[in-house]
Amino acid sequence: MKLPLLLCLLITATQSFAAEEVPFSAAMITAAERSNYERTSTLDEVIAVIDALDAETDLMHRERLLLTREGRDVPVVVLANPPVSSPDEARNSGKLVVYVQGNIHGGEVEGKEASLILMRDVLFGDKQHLLDNQILVFVPVYNADGNDAMAENTRPNQELSPVMTGVRTAHGLDLNRDGMIAEADETRALYARVINRWDPALLIDLHTTNGTWHGYSLTYAPSYHTAGIPEPSDFTADVMLPAIQESVKEKFDLDFNWYGGFDYRDWPPKELRTFHHAPRYLTNNMALRNRLAILSETFSHDRFYKRVHAANVFVEEILEYSNANASAIRSLIASADTAAAQQQVGHDKGVQFEMIARDEPLDLLSYRYIPYRTDEGEIDYVRSSEMVTTPGVANFNAFRPVHTARFPSAYIFSSAFTGLAAKLREHGIRVDVLEADSSFNGEVFAITAIGKQSFVQNEHRNSLLEGSFREDTRTFSRGDFIVPTDTRLANLIFYLLEPEADDGLAYWNLFDDYLEPALARDGEVEYPVFKAF
Repeated sequence: MKLPLLLCLLITATQSFAAEEVPFSAAMITAAERSNYERTSTLDEVIAVIDALDAETDLMHRERLLLTREGRDVPVVVLANPPVSSPDEARNSGKLVVYVQGNIHGGEVEGKEASLILMRDVLFGDKQHLLDNQILVFVPVYNADGNDAMAENTRPNQELSPVMTGVRTAHGLDLNRDGMIAEADETRALYARVINRWDPALLIDLHTTNGTWHGYSLTYAPSYHTAGIPEPSDFTADVMLPAIQESVKEKFDLDFNWYGGFDYRDWPPKELRTFHHAPRYLTNNMALRNRLAILSETFSHDRFYKRVHAANVFVEEILEYSNANASAIRSLIASADTAAAQQQVGHDKGVQFEMIARDEPLDLLSYRYIPYRTDEGEIDYVRSSEMVTTPGVANFNAFRPVHTARFPSAYIFSSAFTGLAAKLREHGIRVDVLEADSSFNGEVFAITAIGKQSFVQNEHRNSLLEGSFREDTRTFSRGDFIVPTDTRLANLIFYLLEPEADDGLAYWNLFDDYLEPALARDGEVEYPVFKAF
């Protein structure tokens, strides 16, 4: 029986509509989506979605980041069109490599879910053009053991949305404080398998705030370059992020702005203050590598689905920008690499820093606080449900040096310090071996005291070396180690090895077993790394 023409057209239109509207299989839907955002994914559920995506595409390459201490196999996912299966192929393509990282803190879960949604949209939705000029590397669950240690109320500021989330740390270590000493398995794997291998031009690190009642769906920060080449960080802060902020507002009517906290007890707020400048934080570490990085912090008091949406559109708009401006970003980091490798020997560089306000204040959107007098006669504040804008708030989202050291042509140390050589190589730094006895002019640092921080950080009571430099000539033996600074990683080398650096290897106690007995015995001890000029 022939169907009427109109009915045929209706059936065809319905089939076409259905084909357009249902591009995904059930297995591609995340655990968060399937549960109406009442729960978040385990690592196995994340891998199940990745498996489903992988089964339907040729544009995905997969690798292992690491097998965790508890036996979890953490995936790295690479999306490219045409596909690539190695860093060499990525380099030969000439495309920008962008690394998206979720879940470094196991309870901050929105980046994990947003990464899966974005991968699905790139492969099967309306975002495949993001692969025109870039290759996307994802680690949706960076802290897998922390993610799967799910319990109630591990993130109270997220107000039980979802109820069950993971824990912040991995076996007691905060993975976002490990960027310099690199003691965690995850950090060492990140450097070996992603940063040094795929060399991403841009890192996007996805977090959730710890509770500040600002009025934004998401706040952000660039990498803080401190001793690094400033241009990549300045471009991110002054050009890239403002453009993304504007596009998100225009497309999604979401308010994004600078990351920071304010003191509600001094109402109205006068200052917004960001986090620490130290390169122990992975976004800041990228600045010492001449690469771009963006910190994303969704608003913890939003419901889970809103946080996922904010993270998703933020990463999408970052990738829209980097895709459209890939050539300019490649040129920027190439110039920064050259500048780092060709620095003038002997010039002063910062090793300790203080937070300062940017030139332009901001109009801060936040919840209003109401003052009242307690029964004891004290003034206290309670948060209202009203959002207000406070104009002219000082934006403390920059840093300047308060102490400097001279930049050398090389650092040299005894062959006895094999652990130091290995640590530098983990960072991707070239460590050479002297082929003959050699004399060098330079500086030694004479230590007269070792202060200790009053708090414990990642199982460390960090060391603060006190002393002074003096000029000297030293002869080193064949087989001793030398680290030249005519390399793109010169600023990372400098920050790691300077004795007074506020986040260097000395700060992280690497030399304490050597220094403390000698200092107690002699009253003065030389820092065991010589600076050659």
